[in-house]
Amino acid sequence: MVAITGATGLLGSHIIDRLLAEGVHPIALHRAGHDLSLPPHVSKKEGDILDQVSLREAFEGVTTVIHSAAFVSFNPRKRKKIFDVNVAGTRNVIDICLQLGIKNFIHVSSVAALGRTPGEEITEESKMTNARVTDYAESKYLAELEVFRGAEEGLTISIVNPSVILSASQPNRSSATLFNYVWNERPYYTEGSLNYVDARDVADAVYLLYKKPNAGEKFILSAGNLPYREFFALVAKQFNKRAPFIKIGSTLSYWAGFVEEARGLLSNSEPLVTRQSAEMALHSFHYSNKKAQQIGIRFRPLNETIHWCCEDFLRNVKTNK
Repeated sequence: MVAITGATGLLGSHIIDRLLAEGVHPIALHRAGHDLSLPPHVSKKEGDILDQVSLREAFEGVTTVIHSAAFVSFNPRKRKKIFDVNVAGTRNVIDICLQLGIKNFIHVSSVAALGRTPGEEITEESKMTNARVTDYAESKYLAELEVFRGAEEGLTISIVNPSVILSASQPNRSSATLFNYVWNERPYYTEGSLNYVDARDVADAVYLLYKKPNAGEKFILSAGNLPYREFFALVAKQFNKRAPFIKIGSTLSYWAGFVEEARGLLSNSEPLVTRQSAEMALHSFHYSNKKAQQIGIRFRPLNETIHWCCEDFLRNVKTNK
């Protein structure tokens, strides 16, 4: 039996769909009082990754855990939540797996957990440094250390490190904000590049590792790298909208992040951009997916992914009118 944390997240729903397509009926964890709309043949169990008691009850009888729950934010005001969910939450899941003797654990990490230097190819062996580290990146790195601790204590673990997961199935969340940005014809773009991967490809990779665990191994899941200007242009063409056309540099990006953080603080709302996210959007990183391809993981062409995402986005726009 396989259980999934983060079942309602951007990736969790695609993992569930992939398992169901193969005849696997998973258990989806959800917090108490959280309404969960799921396909038939998916069991629902209450379980909060910040509460070990509820996790123990939810994981009874489970043989594999897919841990996709995470909190993605570059807002410095959310630092505590970032580390609570991504680090303490992962620690709790690992601890309960060890206590219950669960055999297999698949961890959805991020390329943010890897060391990265602009202009150099980044592999699974690239070591984290203090340079250009966001709170989110640090939290995902520390979460991986918890996973490797579990491996040292007998758990069979596999880790995937996806880049930006493209899906527009949840408007105004995660990568869907990129499509929303173009839809609203925002004029600005930065000189950096986007590393991307189709959500369905990540789900395929997770399923492959569920069927054939690669003990102790990490796999970068990144289909490619494209300048933001070119990515926005492709999306704008699908939407028949005007693409961002004003390039902004590092100084303006920094102050835009500073002003947005101040606005968010005063209005108690999420900033559209922060100093951390602005800094990362200025750089280009190159991730190697050779190791993933060697075990049979494949990546869809970007045009196919963008078409799929835009179709989803447009359906959501019409539904929410």
